[in-house]
Amino acid sequence: MKMNKRNINLLLFSLFLALLISVPILHLDEGRSIRGGWSQGPWHLLPFGADSLSQHYKDRHQVLDEKPLASLLQDSTRPFVMILVDGWGVPYDESLLEADFQMLGEKNVSYAVHKRLFQTTSFAESIEYGSDFKDGIVITGDDSAGCAKIDSLISEGSWNRIAWTARGTHEGDREKLHELLKVLSELAGRHPDVQFVIQGTHRPILGSPETRRMYLAPWVPAVFINCNLEQSIVR
Repeated sequence: MKMNKRNINLLLFSLFLALLISVPILHLDEGRSIRGGWSQGPWHLLPFGADSLSQHYKDRHQVLDEKPLASLLQDSTRPFVMILVDGWGVPYDESLLEADFQMLGEKNVSYAVHKRLFQTTSFAESIEYGSDFKDGIVITGDDSAGCAKIDSLISEGSWNRIAWTARGTHEGDREKLHELLKVLSELAGRHPDVQFVIQGTHRPILGSPETRRMYLAPWVPAVFINCNLEQSIVR
């Protein structure tokens, strides 16, 4: 039996619709929800709003937009250090971020979540270092060398603004992250007159697929130590 062109088009269209309906169902059945946030399945099949902050985050931490964090400091004449922690994102599981923040203590510390529009380290550096560091210094080095260099520069008093990107955490290794955060907390404690702004670059996009799926795409943690902040963001 011959099929005319109209019947062939109808058949192809029906097959296309069946494929569209079945593929998301298969993926979502294999996935699971972690504390209300979808963490499994390809990113393009996540439900709308899956990368929105949970109510827990909104209630517990200040939510900051995409503007540079240096702009929130009340006294920009005081020395300050800007540190970008590569691959540090906001996880769907709120308890993981609380564990991260615990590494930094509570004395003279304010915590927030910060919107990051693009998931590259270079974009984070261009936004956060920008014009605020035209009279400062951006240092390089691995995690231990970078922390030691910051300590030395502060002690010398030769620079009022210091920036550094810590790259040893880019794959999302939480043990390395916690080691770094503890060292940064100790560093800030040794220099109470210096403002420290510590934040993630983006979620750990270079980690395993399982690691990447643990984190929201457009949000990073932000920490202010020894800072005088605009009153609207103090919690």
